[in-house]
Amino acid sequence: MHTSRWLLPLVALLTTACATTPAPPPEAADGAASRAFLWEVTRPETPDRPLYLTGSIHVGKPGQYAFWPSMKAALARSQVMVVELDPARVNAADMQAMVKHLGTFTPPDGLSAHLSAETRALLPPALERIHMTPAVAEHFRPWLLTLMLAVTDMTHAGYSDQGGVDPLLLMEARGTHRVVELETAEEQLRMFAGMSDAVQEAQLKEQLAPTRSKEDLIARLFAAWESGDPDTLEALVFEKKSDPLYTAYYEALFYARNRRMAERIAELAGGSETAFVVVGAGHLVGEQGLLALLSERGFTLRQLPRGP
Repeated sequence: MHTSRWLLPLVALLTTACATTPAPPPEAADGAASRAFLWEVTRPETPDRPLYLTGSIHVGKPGQYAFWPSMKAALARSQVMVVELDPARVNAADMQAMVKHLGTFTPPDGLSAHLSAETRALLPPALERIHMTPAVAEHFRPWLLTLMLAVTDMTHAGYSDQGGVDPLLLMEARGTHRVVELETAEEQLRMFAGMSDAVQEAQLKEQLAPTRSKEDLIARLFAAWESGDPDTLEALVFEKKSDPLYTAYYEALFYARNRRMAERIAELAGGSETAFVVVGAGHLVGEQGLLALLSERGFTLRQLPRGP
């Protein structure tokens, strides 16, 4: 399993897995069709030195994402590409060792002891999809088993870890931009491993839901991204924010990381080099998203049109 390649897609899949039956998106407001999911961020004292911020859907199908003229222009104006994590810098051996350390049980402990009877009953057909016996599955913690199932389901549905927004932007930036990472692979792995048994089981149960619902959700996320609609994307990603079970989940996966990202982005803004920042789209939206946090810090944010 190419865990390092699928680490960022896992973030997206676990992010959206808690919203498998979203309500239909609202009607687009007048002029909304001309918006890009892209913001210009400036300091009041240096309005001529912008930073560009966009959100990513981490997986995609071939040819699914066509970048708007404004995004291409922003990329051309920038010298630094800022990402959550650059897979090219992940050492495969180190990643494998971390996954084994953080994602497996030490006997006699095992998966069954951490799942309800209801969830255990859902496992057999899912394990068949990834050609895994129940005995082998006992070694894996719920978050890692969720990753394995997610990779299989997304691959079968035609999605690729190379077809998402951020891999495509990274490909465009290679050789012309300095690449800056906001996080490390270890930090992201420890984030998932540190979640409670209850949250890990909830995520596993969502992944065991019919694949069709997850495909529908990704289609809705793509539609919100394509139309530059942060409100609809927020409703999709944070559907369960009022559920107490997900309070710690959202704090770990989004809010705490958003605060750290906002601090780093603030350091990059207004510098001698123009930065183009791409992180998971869910990090931008909501009351504790990057758009709100940067605004609170005094930055001026302007959503750009699709045109140049």
